[in-house]
Amino acid sequence: MNQYIFILGNNPELSVAEIKSVYPQISVIKKTDLFLIGQIDNFDCQKALNNLGGTIKIGQVIGDKLDEELIIKEIIKKAAIKIHPVKYREAVISPKAKLFNRVNYGLSFYKTKPSSVGLEIKRKLKELGISSRLVVSKEPILSSVIVKKNKVMEFLVLPDALGLTGAVQEFEEYGKRDYNRPKIDAHSGLLPPKLAKMMINLSLADKNGLLLDPFCGSGTVLSEALALGYKNLIGSDVSPKASSDTTDNLDWLSSEYQLTDAHYQIYNLEVSRLSDKLKPASIDAIVSEPYLGPTLKGDAKENKIFKIITEVANIYLKAFQEFKTVLKPDGRVVIVLPLWRLNGREFNLKIENKIADLGFRRQDKNNLIYKRPEQKIWRQIEIWQSQ
Repeated sequence: MNQYIFILGNNPELSVAEIKSVYPQISVIKKTDLFLIGQIDNFDCQKALNNLGGTIKIGQVIGDKLDEELIIKEIIKKAAIKIHPVKYREAVISPKAKLFNRVNYGLSFYKTKPSSVGLEIKRKLKELGISSRLVVSKEPILSSVIVKKNKVMEFLVLPDALGLTGAVQEFEEYGKRDYNRPKIDAHSGLLPPKLAKMMINLSLADKNGLLLDPFCGSGTVLSEALALGYKNLIGSDVSPKASSDTTDNLDWLSSEYQLTDAHYQIYNLEVSRLSDKLKPASIDAIVSEPYLGPTLKGDAKENKIFKIITEVANIYLKAFQEFKTVLKPDGRVVIVLPLWRLNGREFNLKIENKIADLGFRRQDKNNLIYKRPEQKIWRQIEIWQSQ
């Protein structure tokens, strides 16, 4: 069974939770805030990275430390059209035959001190007659953009492992789905596509079941579900514009990706009226980001914050009352809750006991946060299962 390196996104606990949800058979060898090393069989790096929203790169472990000779050997495998006898050190290069292709290679140092080994490798490759380019950046870690655009053979240097990158995140596809869609609304479409994908994966929903987003905004969750291969989707929003925008965006995505077997229904509906349109116990999973409240300044007064908390909490509790009706037994809700960080204090909705009283059981460990340090409102990702 092989070992693989998962380079994690900016919210590592969320990334790890997603990996374990999608690949429950993985055996975790080591985990840090930058990477996870796991053992898993029958694994395709590119296919896995297409499925995961919170992982930046995936590579296979090829050694237990930075090994110059091993890196050269791997580069020769990549570069060689054919090699003369025995070992690469003894290769005889015919001046009349093109034996090697040029290789772009680079090293990324994760929790290890960068070294000049890359230049020494280039010197030895030149002695062997191999044309190469050492790709570097200002940072010790090569970005996915650099790796992808320069077609870099990237080696991942970790404290106790050496890996060879097999796939990097499909940043161009995320950009296409986020910025090229026909309808973009800064007020209702702020959920990052990568987070939407992570939340869908955390729902453990069957791709042939019914997935619902009752606060669909511009349709980011439903778009990512379509891209992941989900077949039956339902969306709703209290805003007529949001409902219309979602339909237009899903129609566009279905055409772009030629998704002829996907089915979706979009309603203009207040969340407290979900059961007017949906049959009881018909939904397999709910994935959504509801209204998180208005934008706040850092000097907001506490009485204003508590007023917002009361208003937003009421929306969530009404939603969960309906979720209990339309969700199948054991169905999951993966939902964003606001976490305000203002004036050196932290504020949240404090509705966990009330949600539990409605017939749900919390499934996460209260550590799934999607954030940027400068943000006043962080996203708390919670997973609830209907009992």
